[in-house]
Parts: sequence; C-alpha cells; structure tokens
Amino acid sequence: KFNPAVMQPYEVGSVFKVITLAIGIDSGVIKPETVFNDTGTFNVMGIDIYNWDRGAWGPQTMIGCMQHSLNTCLSWIAEQITAPVFYDYLRKFHLDKPTGIELALEDYYPILQPGDEGWTEISLPTNSFGQGISLTPIQMVMAIGSVANEGKMMAPHVVKSMIIDGRQYEVNPVIVGTPLKPETATTLTSMLVTSLEEESSVALVEGYSVAGKTGTAEIPTEFGYTSSVTNTSFVGWGPAEDPKFLVYIWLEKPTISIWGSEVAAPVFSDIVKNLVVLMDIPPDNIRLQSASTTNGE
Repeated sequence: KFNPAVMQPYEVGSVFKVITLAIGIDSGVIKPETVFNDTGTFNVMGIDIYNWDRGAWGPQTMIGCMQHSLNTCLSWIAEQITAPVFYDYLRKFHLDKPTGIELALEDYYPILQPGDEGWTEISLPTNSFGQGISLTPIQMVMAIGSVANEGKMMAPHVVKSMIIDGRQYEVNPVIVGTPLKPETATTLTSMLVTSLEEESSVALVEGYSVAGKTGTAEIPTEFGYTSSVTNTSFVGWGPAEDPKFLVYIWLEKPTISIWGSEVAAPVFSDIVKNLVVLMDIPPDNIRLQSASTTNGE
C-alpha cells in the first residue's frame, strides 16, 4: 500500500521555516527580537521574491516574521546564515538521506547544494521557505522533533519490540544527532507558541499550550508553479514547556481553501484534542499545579 508519509517527498512550503529559523537562532545570526523591515520584496539575481499575500508588513521581529509567514524575511535570514552554514545544518538534520524508519520503500530526494548542477544563488532564499526542496513528512517530523526535544533528534520508529525465537527484543530510543543547542529549541518553541496565540490560530487547543507553524506550498508543474493548487501542511507540538507529542498534517490539493492556516491547522487542533485524552495529558493549569506541588512550592 502506498504510504505518502514515507514514500512521497513533496515541496513542504512554510512549515520548513521552522528549520530555517532554528538554524538562524542556533548559528547566532538572529535573536527573537531581531527586526526585519519588510518592503514586500526581496531581490536575488534580479528576481523579486514576494510574500504569500504580496503584502509589505514593515518592521517585524522574528516572531512577526513567523506569524505572518514572510518569505522575504526568511530569505533575508538565509542570506545572513550563508549557504555553507545553511546546507551544513540541513545535513545535521539528516535531510539529505532517508530516516531508516521500519517501513517499506522509504523515498527521499537529494538536496541540491552549492556546486551542484541546478543550484543557483536564488536556491538559498527559496529553500529557506520550503520551495525547491522536497522532503517526506517523516523527514520533517524527525528534524522538527529536535526542536520539541531540547535539540536532540531521535530515530523514528513504528516498532516497539520484536519477538525472535521466543525472545522479546525492545526497540530502544536512539538519538541520531543533536543539530540544535537546547536553548535554541526552547527559544524557538516559545516563539512559535506566541506566534500562534497572537494570530488566534484555529490550531490552538483550549487548555493546552502548543507551538506550531502552517505551510502552504504551490505545486510545481511542467509549466512552473500554480497558485490554484497547493499542498497544505501544519506541524505542531506540545505541551509547549514539556512536549509529549508532535503532529504533522499534510493535505494534498485541498478544495475548500488553498491555505494551510484554514484547512490543515483545524485538523491539527481536532487531532490534539483527542490525543491529549488518549495520552492522558492533563491541561496546563492542572499539570503545572501538580508540578509545583511535587517540587514543594
């Protein structure tokens, strides 16, 4: 059976901005309060990069850049990072290879880098907001999982244990890399909590603090990109101060709306409302209250 989560790389769009922002913070070129003045365009090689709404948002902190999902801002961040550092981080996130999950026919696309045929100066800024770079949902889950997990990236598994010749063998958690510093992960999670709350996102779940990012990606065709057909995504994790889950939504060619904020975000919210029950995760106020009691406060 075809499983797109591991078998279908696609241009993920703005959910990739989580990774670019993580690299920017971790490499020290930006801070949450860094201000970018958005004029509505970012020019590379004589070509203008625009925002999704063709708007100019003026001075924005990095939280504002994520909240309004500004392609111009992420392009600027990528240029501050520089191409060698950016692509070195993508290798640290293992985005240049399959994850090794125990599912058949896992696919991946190689990432074009400086020096490769087809890579040009405009590839860096467009890659920064998830265009011109194809990944599977499981690659994204593994990479962004490091943000939810204090910088530690875990090997994804669907197998808990195996019985061989009557003996049970556990599949233990394995850290496959630490692409980010713990403080980068904590800072970015906090930024993405604020971003969702300030935009009053439909991804929000009452009683629970969640971090997340929407994505809307035009689908490339032989005639170029088409705005009328999109891949919409949402990635989110929580509870924000002690994450227990990460959920990745991908809706291919939705018909109700072309925007991830309108179709993928509410699916995330619905899933998490059920997930916290299944995982027996109490709401923030109860969980934090019991934590402070346990700590003797």
